[in-house]
Amino acid sequence: MKRTIIFLLFLLGVSGISIGQELIEKEGTYFLNGEPYTGKWTTHYENGVVKMTARFKNGFKHGKTKIWFENGTLNEIRSYKNNKMHGKWVVYNRNNIKVSIARYKNGKKHGKWKIWNDDGKLLYVLQYNIGEKSGTWKNYNEKGELINKREY
Repeated sequence: MKRTIIFLLFLLGVSGISIGQELIEKEGTYFLNGEPYTGKWTTHYENGVVKMTARFKNGFKHGKTKIWFENGTLNEIRSYKNNKMHGKWVVYNRNNIKVSIARYKNGKKHGKWKIWNDDGKLLYVLQYNIGEKSGTWKNYNEKGELINKREY
């Protein structure tokens, strides 16, 4: 029994779960016990299912953040660098179908974006360059036919 308790305490420490503690956000910086937080943070729904895991460095979101629906299905994967979205952002619906994939660079939209409907049919292909619309934007109907094309 004693070994089981020690093992469980070890697992809780390794997984980054903090019981009874909360991160406090103040002006974009996240604190734990009054200090800027560094490490992995996990929150849960009341039913015990993981709601979110996020990584922090010196009080800023830094690295991957994952968000789940209450039923345990993955909803989003985001990447941060110094508290700004940076890298790929993927969104899934409750049926685990990818509905968007986007990219950011230092908090600004950057690169190719794709948006699908809830059935997984491609609706939009967009392009950004450091926050500005660029390239060819395409819009498709439910049949997958190109219905609009615009150059930026």
